[in-house]
Amino acid sequence: MSKKNARYEAEVELELSDGSRVTYRGDGVGPDDETGDQVLNGAEKAALAQEPGARVVSSRARRA
Repeated sequence: MSKKNARYEAEVELELSDGSRVTYRGDGVGPDDETGDQVLNGAEKAALAQEPGARVVSSRARRA
């Protein structure tokens, strides 16, 4: 039996070490039973991996 998937959209705003800000937006497919917190944590981790030393200013995720 295969698991169902759902489509998600996320947006994460980061403040870089120089004080500038950047926003990452994306959508993807993930397990249907993933909680909102799990989706949000994954999106934040992915954005921070692109900008080492940055901090999350705001983030949101939703099922599309």
